[in-house]
Amino acid sequence: MIFNELRDVPAQHKDAVLDRRLTVLETRFDTTLTMLPNKADLADLKAELKADIHGESAHLSKWMAATAITMVIGFGGMILTMMSRLHGA
Repeated sequence: MIFNELRDVPAQHKDAVLDRRLTVLETRFDTTLTMLPNKADLADLKAELKADIHGESAHLSKWMAATAITMVIGFGGMILTMMSRLHGA
């Protein structure tokens, strides 16, 4: 019930309507507060995220190293091929 509808309620029923609205709001707040995380939950989440980030960092470092090695080998092969072609010409 919104505030404008409360004006149309007779005076003797306003207290009952307000009590019902207050009970509904308290129930909503109690339900919401139990669903919020506490410090321990946030600390667990932080530790889990740190572990995930470090794991992904190590995984990406391996791929970067493999890519760099592949590029060095590829460019070395291209340079050797070009040098052998120049000497043969």
